[in-house]
Amino acid sequence: MKDSFIQSMVKKISCIVLVLLTGILASSQSIFYSETTKDETKTANFDIIGKYGEKLLVFKNLKNASYISVYDAQMKLIENVDLPFIPPKVIEYDIISFSDFSYIFFQFQQRNVASLVAVKIDKDGKPVTTPAEIDTTHINYNANRRVYHVITRKDKTKMMAFKINSKNQRNYTFETQLFTSDLSAIRASRIDLEMNDEFDFLTDFYLDNDGNFVFGRGRRRSSEENISQFFLVTKKVKEDKFEIKELNFEGITLDEVKLRIDNVHQRYLFTAFYYKGRRGNSSIEGVANAMYDKGASDWLINNVIPLSDELRADARTESNLKNAFNDFFIRQILVRRDGGFIMTAECLYTTSQGGGFNRWDMFGNPWMMGGPMGWGGWGMAGPGMWGSPYYGSGAWNTRTRFHADNVVVLVFDREGRLSLSNVIRKKQYDDQSEAMVSYQTINTGNALHFLYNSYETRDVVLSYQSIDSDGRVTRNPTMRSMDPKYQFMPRYARQVSARTIIIPCINRNYLAFARIDF
Repeated sequence: MKDSFIQSMVKKISCIVLVLLTGILASSQSIFYSETTKDETKTANFDIIGKYGEKLLVFKNLKNASYISVYDAQMKLIENVDLPFIPPKVIEYDIISFSDFSYIFFQFQQRNVASLVAVKIDKDGKPVTTPAEIDTTHINYNANRRVYHVITRKDKTKMMAFKINSKNQRNYTFETQLFTSDLSAIRASRIDLEMNDEFDFLTDFYLDNDGNFVFGRGRRRSSEENISQFFLVTKKVKEDKFEIKELNFEGITLDEVKLRIDNVHQRYLFTAFYYKGRRGNSSIEGVANAMYDKGASDWLINNVIPLSDELRADARTESNLKNAFNDFFIRQILVRRDGGFIMTAECLYTTSQGGGFNRWDMFGNPWMMGGPMGWGGWGMAGPGMWGSPYYGSGAWNTRTRFHADNVVVLVFDREGRLSLSNVIRKKQYDDQSEAMVSYQTINTGNALHFLYNSYETRDVVLSYQSIDSDGRVTRNPTMRSMDPKYQFMPRYARQVSARTIIIPCINRNYLAFARIDF
């Protein structure tokens, strides 16, 4: 009798505590919306620069005009700072934000010359330097995609601008320029990279904290097959040559390969889904991990982790157990201080009456970068990059539906072994573009928060689930202060401080932005 009374009281107290915690969590959130203007439609190009004190800066390009919108803490517009020195027609922008200033790198073409120019912007959104020409390139075509890439080290003390001439499919020419955070030149290099044919591809590009240029080169035997060979390519700061190290996995082929830099432990991390067969229509079996040690100049870790039937059953949506991961794409790699890392992968696919599914064409696959074009041809917009989520969406069949379902979270230790896993459950679709589907993560130190749109009756609401360091998933209450007139684009959100994000949204086909404090 006494035990049952105690158990009853414990249950009641637990319920009260849960309600209180839920109320505290919900009340700790605040949302502020910017007002819309008739000029800023949803097709406007934008990039969220960052938060400087209580001011929030957003770069915008619309109707051949470029400017920076400066908002206060409640997302009230303070001013639009015009950037008249940016030409009306710009090929591409890159924005690198620092703690108290930012750089805007813009590319444009005049006749047969493509130029890369940089300008420094202060924390009020105003230019503080005259535009500085970084490089020029003679081209014999009208460039509609970037010629230059601009990347930076994690500590942002060095930056690099580079371009690739891919006209010769068997020999790519790289020209790189390394410079300091005040744009002082360090070293310029011109290097050739031998390629096999049009089925070779390059991964994303990185600078480590020593200033070394790092990327991957892979090979498929045809456009319909998986990756049969993969190489690490590095260029050291003071050298004008590439060092190439092959990565060997026995009996498997690879899917999309992701590269990350572990500056703390002086390692390069490679991870990918893998198959047992050669053809692209075989089933994903698991995850292949490799870590390259800079000090030893060799591969330190090289292992494969099959995905269990239990995880497959938890992650799948409508597919059978064997094919549970065939629609999953690696979305994020977060390197931890202990040398381990967290991978997130999302179920992404399209359904259409006008054609079938092709994994290689899904959601801005970086491998599909076009044929030989001379300089450039390697830039493609993706989540979080400059541009409009709606630009170019008309190229898709109007009967295409974009789906974004469950997210799998895999945590690996410093040896590349799987230590825990969990699934963020969601089901999303949109018939116009992929702008409203998918998610964004917010890292608050003690947890990862997954922010996404969900459907409640006929309304679309902003939801989020959290996963803590022990792998426990918590479904949090729906965001408070939700205005039904605003439709959020979570995948393009940017975290601007420890507990603040800026998220673009649409209000009656006009562009707006919201500040959310957690």
